[in-house]
Amino acid sequence: MKNVEIRNKVLLLIVFIVILVVFDMIFYSKFVYNERSYYTESYLEGSEKYELDGNVVIEQTFIANKNNLEAVAIGFDKAFRTYSNDEIKIQIIQVDNNQVIAEYDSIYEAPVQDYKKYKFEFEKQPDSEGKEYKIKIIYENGSKGNPVLYQFQGNFEQGILTLNGEEQSGNLNFELYYFSRYATTIFTIAMLGFNIVTILILGLFIFKKISINKTFLIVTIMLGLFYVFAIPIYRGHDEHAHFYRAYEISQGIFNTKTENEESVSEIPKAFEETTPEGETCNMTYYRDVIDFLDVDINEDETMKVNASYMAVYSPIPYIPQVLTIGILNIFTDNVAVIFYGARIVNLLVSVFLLYFAMKLIPFGKKLIFLITILPTTMVQISSLSPDALTLTSSILFVAYVLKLWHEKRKITKKEVSKLTILGIVVALCKIVYIPFVFLVLILPKKNYKNRKSYILSIITMIVIPILINLIWLAIANTHLSLIDNNKSSVQTANILTNIPEYIRTAAYTLQYSMDKTLTALFGGGYITHNTNAVGNGFITVIPMILLFVFEILFDEKLKINLEMKAKVIISIISLAIIGLIFTSLYVQWSPLKWFFVDGIQGRYFLQLLLPLTILLAQNNLVKQKGNINLKSIITYTGIILNMVILMEIVLKYI
Repeated sequence: MKNVEIRNKVLLLIVFIVILVVFDMIFYSKFVYNERSYYTESYLEGSEKYELDGNVVIEQTFIANKNNLEAVAIGFDKAFRTYSNDEIKIQIIQVDNNQVIAEYDSIYEAPVQDYKKYKFEFEKQPDSEGKEYKIKIIYENGSKGNPVLYQFQGNFEQGILTLNGEEQSGNLNFELYYFSRYATTIFTIAMLGFNIVTILILGLFIFKKISINKTFLIVTIMLGLFYVFAIPIYRGHDEHAHFYRAYEISQGIFNTKTENEESVSEIPKAFEETTPEGETCNMTYYRDVIDFLDVDINEDETMKVNASYMAVYSPIPYIPQVLTIGILNIFTDNVAVIFYGARIVNLLVSVFLLYFAMKLIPFGKKLIFLITILPTTMVQISSLSPDALTLTSSILFVAYVLKLWHEKRKITKKEVSKLTILGIVVALCKIVYIPFVFLVLILPKKNYKNRKSYILSIITMIVIPILINLIWLAIANTHLSLIDNNKSSVQTANILTNIPEYIRTAAYTLQYSMDKTLTALFGGGYITHNTNAVGNGFITVIPMILLFVFEILFDEKLKINLEMKAKVIISIISLAIIGLIFTSLYVQWSPLKWFFVDGIQGRYFLQLLLPLTILLAQNNLVKQKGNINLKSIITYTGIILNMVILMEIVLKYI
């Protein structure tokens, strides 16, 4: 019997290895055929057309800027093809020795596209940098209006275009491809690293029985560290602005200064050096990270940036980042060390809080594990974003309330104090989640010492967090008014005076953005800033949704028979949070009286997955038969799907 069990475990591991190999082949194909393995130079803008007549010889010279030139793509109109027995000859020539390094006798029309870029590959030229090459196109029997070749106006410094020996003012529409050793190295290391670690971790869980709490720690920390380094600097959601805000707070400035009708943060000028030249802060790739690994902070060189949007955040959700930046500043001035150090600490604090929530909650441990290993969650807690503490403190608050509800015992003043502090943290992280403090209403009156204790406790746990949030809101309102010149006030008044119209707007937005929001919530689509990092989100989204369905149907511990009062309270809180998310985005981000709520993102609804899944599990539609090992299903599926997302991220940012 024992041998059969070991054999089954070995077979299971082999199945997982085969799955990984299949994904490896997919990623390798993407790496090669989606041109992630190249460094490219484009000369492809401002296209016009050459109409060619008679015998034609087109020559375009260029100087290679890098070694390992191995392909040239040339843009043609679809009419540029062979007619009858005519031939188009294309040559790639090294000018210094007149050597033809590649030759092609014909090209074929793309039947639909008006424009087609044909890519001509040849043997890699290892020492191509600085050498002059020539693209030569020979068309022996051109006829007026037949073959048309794309070109663009204006000369570039390193090339000359001639048509039948006469120099032209424009250039061919072409693109150069160089073999990228750095991209190949990163891809290879990432793929091998992810595969080796995944197989080792899967093998550990298959052959050794490990508690869900320890499984949670191993998986989330492992995956989190991969995300920390797989996502380039600033590629987390609004991460550059959050880094600036955290750094500002670490310098003792808790409320951003205002200058000339603008909220302004003063930050080290070195931060500007960590931005790719000519790009915005959130457009970094791995090559950019490599370039500024040695950038150091000079305290005498500072710059001022507009910080209006981040100034509205209280210092509370930045506590892990601020403490890390403050401590690391004592030992180093290196920007990358400080940045990645803050990411790592934010991850570890998030994992600790979620681990503590798992230990507190009397049911739903697997559910918290599942919510945590959603790729969307992993991206949040592995970045510098304050959304990490917003999410984890909300889950911890819900877990603590459910613990006290489940234990059916007297609630002490110490526990009231803890819930009040947690409620303050949740409220100060983001106002839209403040309805969570009303969850304490599910705690029975009989759990308090007497009626007076009940009333005082409820007031303390609900009113104090709300009051403190309102105080911060009054402070932050100065910055909010500077963002849009008091448009928020007008938008709010418009909602209050025309509530039916706003409800229609919210309903339309919900219907229109539902698919994109759900995809992003469950780990597909835009899980990193402004970039669709997942090529096919449904590869991860559908399995992740199924895992939640399994939790609802088969996790018997979730079926706790909540009384109707608790169900109503959870439902109202969830609807209130959804309403606040929509309204805050409509007030702050959407144009005045707009027909649509701008800015809805799946990550905003992560906090609701815990209470809503528990609420949906309150049924007896399915009785578990046999042994369904949900912990193993969640663990194995979560690890593999996150590795898929991680490789997608690596491919995106190479």
